[in-house]
Amino acid sequence: MDEPTTSLDVTVEAGILDLIGELQHEIGVTILFISHNLGVISRVADRVAVMYAGELVEQGSVRDIFRDPQHPYTAALLGCVPKISASRQPRTLKPIRGRLPALHKTPRGCVFEPRCDRARERCRLEHPDIVRTAEGNFVRCFFAGSPGPDELKVLRAAPADAEPSPRGEDLILKIEGLKSYYKAQEAGLGGDGRRKKGFVKAVDDVTLMARKNSTVGIVGESGCGKTTLAKCVAGLVSTNSGKMDFIGIDITRVVEQRPVELLKELQMIFQNPDSTLNPRRSVGEAIARPLQLFGTVPPSEIRNEVVRLLEAVRLGEAYYDRLPRQLSGGEKQRVALIRAFAGRPTLVLCDEPLSSLDVSVQAAVMNLLLEFQQKFETTMLFISHDLSVVYQSCDYVAVMYLGQFCEIGPTEAVFAPPYHPYTEALLSAVPIPDPSVERTNIRLSGTVPSALDPPSGCRFHTRCPRKIGPICEREPPPWRETTEGHRICCHIDIEELRAVEPVLNPA
Repeated sequence: MDEPTTSLDVTVEAGILDLIGELQHEIGVTILFISHNLGVISRVADRVAVMYAGELVEQGSVRDIFRDPQHPYTAALLGCVPKISASRQPRTLKPIRGRLPALHKTPRGCVFEPRCDRARERCRLEHPDIVRTAEGNFVRCFFAGSPGPDELKVLRAAPADAEPSPRGEDLILKIEGLKSYYKAQEAGLGGDGRRKKGFVKAVDDVTLMARKNSTVGIVGESGCGKTTLAKCVAGLVSTNSGKMDFIGIDITRVVEQRPVELLKELQMIFQNPDSTLNPRRSVGEAIARPLQLFGTVPPSEIRNEVVRLLEAVRLGEAYYDRLPRQLSGGEKQRVALIRAFAGRPTLVLCDEPLSSLDVSVQAAVMNLLLEFQQKFETTMLFISHDLSVVYQSCDYVAVMYLGQFCEIGPTEAVFAPPYHPYTEALLSAVPIPDPSVERTNIRLSGTVPSALDPPSGCRFHTRCPRKIGPICEREPPPWRETTEGHRICCHIDIEELRAVEPVLNPA
């Protein structure tokens, strides 16, 4: 199975992994599961083999490898992964420096030596064999047993001065009662034999605020309206009703009808950089465009500024004249990132900017987003189905289901009881890269209802494992405030929700 769950939202991914486990038990089949998602590997595998530059560098039981990695590359990979824990870690991750070598030009000695913080002279000159450890695992490293495991581990801790600055209280974006519907055809036929037409309620009465220099995460299953909401803010999709105020300017109109100065202040990083990079324009031209358009730097300094931005994302001047087809997926995403920030915008809309990236590139891109945000005091609207990334990078979180928010609050509050039942189910499905973590297993039954005809009452009642009765079917639930800034839209009493056990329980 080669990356069978990549880019899926957490609930679909959890259901597929459950199904794989059931079929494996029923049929008695052996599975070779290939993935860059360490949380998924931790959950599904009995043994794990770690590859680097065409070689196996470590192999052993999942519990041993995740608890006590012996190879520096394995430890570095685990250090790149954002994790949900009882106490939030510093928001800066530690990506692996450098890049993977070309397979036709691998180093003479250890293939990981150019990127290894523990490399010595012998590593540069000799190629290590894979050897068995005392625990019965295998590792390809001369010094796996020499420094202690704690010294080998690459921790995520950042220096004290790398902590984000205090968040400002200036309101940058205010959305009230926003609705965005579009026409669609239903599958059924009307009495005249023609297909019935209806309106997809992609965004239906959404209210949200974002303050200066903060990151607001929007999470939910695929098709819940996250991207449509971002496109409404960007002016790429028209709205039906509601208000959107951005830095004191009404932005309910589409982008062609907005003041020209807003182009500089509001930028978007799209989920697929392939579709937003002109295949005939070089990387340097793509990044220089906003600098020319917005006059961010003098014309004579544009090239130097582009090179400086490329170096900031660890690409360098050699990439200036390359075309998009000459870049990897992670490199394209970094180009899209610095292009969005080149004009010094006030607000950046990030639509799944880390999807499908391997963990080291993901950590580097996350760090770059935070670095640019702090440098330019930018507000970010961060859309993702990866709750671990949202936990690591966002100050506030809004949980979206079928076009509406069901929970909003500071990140720490949303990721701890009391939960909305939908939030609880999402957290239960998150793959955690730690086999010792115990979790409450909650799986949602059925599929997401059609946005053409949303359920009456609470829209989640058709799948809710905590449904309390007919009131959920008849009446829209009220908003209940649990703590300052944390609100849950649910008929269940807050005290009852507070009594729910945490979804994740570290051993």
